[in-house]
Amino acid sequence: MMFKSPSNMLRWQLLLGALKDQPFKWLIATLAIAVGVGLGLAVHLIHKQALEQFNLGVRQFSGQADLQFLPHSKELPDSVINTLSTLEGVSLAAPVIDMEVNVHGLEKPVRLLGLDVFTSAGVTPNLIGQVREGDTNLGEIPLIDNNAIFLSPALMETLANNAHSSAKGPSNLTTVLNSIEQTWAIAGTVPAAGAGQLLAVADIAAVQWKLGQLGVLSRVDIKLTEGMSAQQFRDRHQAQLLSLGRFETPSEQGSRGASVSQAYRANLSILAMVALLTGGFLSFSTQMLAVAQRSRQWALLAAMGMTSRSLQKQVLFESAMCGLLGGMAGVVLGHGLALLIVQSLGVDLGGGYFNSGKSSLDFHAQDALLFLGFGMAATVLGGLAPAKQTGNMALAQRLRSGTEENGLAFGNQAHRVSLVLCLIAVACLFIPPYGNVPVGGYLAVAFGLFGGIGLTGAVVRVFIPAPKHVNSLLALARSRLSSTPNLLAVGLSGVVASFALVVAMHVMIYSFRESLDAWLTQVLPAPMYLKMNGDGLRTIPKDIQEKIAKLEEVDKAEFWGQQSLVLEPSRPAAELIARPIELNMATQRLPLTGEFISSPKAGELAVWVSEPMTDIYGYQAGDSISLPLDNGVELQATVMGVWRDYTRQHGAIVVDKNALSSTLGLALNDTQGAVWPKPNASTKNTFKAIETAMAGTPFEGAFDFAEPSEIRELSLGIFDRSFAVTYLLEVAAVVIGLFGVGTTFSAMALQRKREFALLGALGATRTILLKLIAREALIASAVAAGIGLLIGLAFAAILVFVVNPQSFHWTMEWHTPWQDLVLMVLVLLLMSSATVTLALKGHLGNQVLLQLKEDWA
Repeated sequence: MMFKSPSNMLRWQLLLGALKDQPFKWLIATLAIAVGVGLGLAVHLIHKQALEQFNLGVRQFSGQADLQFLPHSKELPDSVINTLSTLEGVSLAAPVIDMEVNVHGLEKPVRLLGLDVFTSAGVTPNLIGQVREGDTNLGEIPLIDNNAIFLSPALMETLANNAHSSAKGPSNLTTVLNSIEQTWAIAGTVPAAGAGQLLAVADIAAVQWKLGQLGVLSRVDIKLTEGMSAQQFRDRHQAQLLSLGRFETPSEQGSRGASVSQAYRANLSILAMVALLTGGFLSFSTQMLAVAQRSRQWALLAAMGMTSRSLQKQVLFESAMCGLLGGMAGVVLGHGLALLIVQSLGVDLGGGYFNSGKSSLDFHAQDALLFLGFGMAATVLGGLAPAKQTGNMALAQRLRSGTEENGLAFGNQAHRVSLVLCLIAVACLFIPPYGNVPVGGYLAVAFGLFGGIGLTGAVVRVFIPAPKHVNSLLALARSRLSSTPNLLAVGLSGVVASFALVVAMHVMIYSFRESLDAWLTQVLPAPMYLKMNGDGLRTIPKDIQEKIAKLEEVDKAEFWGQQSLVLEPSRPAAELIARPIELNMATQRLPLTGEFISSPKAGELAVWVSEPMTDIYGYQAGDSISLPLDNGVELQATVMGVWRDYTRQHGAIVVDKNALSSTLGLALNDTQGAVWPKPNASTKNTFKAIETAMAGTPFEGAFDFAEPSEIRELSLGIFDRSFAVTYLLEVAAVVIGLFGVGTTFSAMALQRKREFALLGALGATRTILLKLIAREALIASAVAAGIGLLIGLAFAAILVFVVNPQSFHWTMEWHTPWQDLVLMVLVLLLMSSATVTLALKGHLGNQVLLQLKEDWA
């Protein structure tokens, strides 16, 4: 029967035959695709949910406001409301107090809004509380009652559950702020509050009076007159109010919320891409070996009339089916993983970027189809070269036996293309980042991976030469491998890819961890530290600081505070840290990097900026900068140097606390401190002395104490948990690599039955044949480990010196975990040999005559 195009039934039969011939190799390639699709989809779904909730919160709390006037740091003078109300183009200006307070009976703080009912009703009517039926008389306006408060349904339910109150719910709410308790009468609810929002709303005057916020505002919501655009209004009035604050639209706040976690989610997405790349290489390896080993099958189909184009389509069809199955499994895995993480860690993947009580996950068919397409694209791209090779193989060549290596003859020139790809990878390193995404670094890794793997055949020819005399099993193994360098290179491509990426990630994480450890040692010079535990207290007053410093057990005590500072509306806030620091002690107290200067310019304060400030804002040592603070205060300062900071990704500025107070009369709220006990006092006794001194004051039990070793242990524990997903991927990649070795050599060995039959006829036993294959696997694995190690170290350098500085704006020192790398290489060598031996143990029987008969046929 002659045919030019195979039927669908024949396509499926050929696919099932390929799966039956190499089930484990296809399974491993499919699993790699599933892991890549699953992780990528999970990251995408979680972050999409987070941004949707963040933007929903922005819309809810901005209501119908066209603009919001926000402070540079934390507060506005309430006199600004008079200025804003009289500006041309303003229809309504609603003052708002927006703060967090502790509540009796709750562990988490509650968001408290203070609103002016008369102006907020026209801007944020959804936040005006609704009175519970029967609680007030007709005509009363309870929101202006200085004792009334309205709660969100989630907060009302939480309080009712905790207090086991009546079905009607609790009647009072007690807030705690700076050790001052205030009791409010619950007058109703805020039905429009978002799901899971712990929110309370009260009259703005009552909040200012009862909670010590007189004279300040958090923001002003502005509704513009018809015909006035937000940009037009901002261009007209921003300059005259720049000293006090900035105008922002709700959409700009959403963009800033997205930028907070941009680098975080981009790097997690890259991990998913790594898994997809590994799956693509395994698909390529599987298909290329299958094409070479099924040469007589292709010959038979060609002899029956199937065209080269049809043969190519068959190979691509098989690749696409692998991607389809892997993608479908990945979609299920991704949704399950995303739901598990949201319910256990929240929508920020444990990064602390978003705050939401919603623990559900929305399903979007378009997202599932998109990532399913990514999985299929990875396998189809991996099948392009095998498909092309199938079409190019001549019929006469297909009908000959032992043509697997000849069918891969194009690999003899692969090193030339690979060298070009490596040069392109080097050139990509000079591409600047796009936002916080190191596009050039990621492209360098991708091109470098393809280029490095393409050199595998050339490396095999150099390091596995044919022996002059075949007088041992090792020499026979070398002879066999040296005769099929291209076949071996294809078989090892997936192993090299997975091992290289494992090495790169491990070296980067090890370098980061060691750098973090060294950094913690430098930034924790004091024997003990204390900080506020958040029990309603916001600051350590000066009299308490002096009381601690004068204790008999204390030699010296320092206290410092910090507050957010928005320098550009499109970027997340930086941190301004005010702490005691002398010019001549800066190098000892801060981990400075690069050049620094010894004295500030005349009339300017000395400040030290963290590394992100140099990348984001361009600050360098010696620069004069102006920082807008609250209430029209500007800090004129000289950048003394740049210091490394692993805790504030978006930048921090350190200023001498005493100089800030004496020059500008400004003091930040101190929330933590460091204590140096006297030589004869232990840290334990000093802890007890401070607690005893605080007894009977509002600060009794208000401090948490820790020694540097405890902080280091806690910080490194958080680091390890943050990279837990990466560690799991490393293990998965090693397992995939081991199975790749085993299935590759199993497939190659099973195609050599005639060779083994001849060796058996010459007296080789089953045990000898297994030893031969184990030696071949050991040699090949050594080559794969060497190539993967070199590529991985190169990629680690890209991650350490390019990707991390451009993503997170901090640098780290290079540390090589030689012990771990040697162990990883040994495990790969031993496990690959064992995997191959176990995989072939049941296939090498003693039916020598039958195997020779097949050869004679």
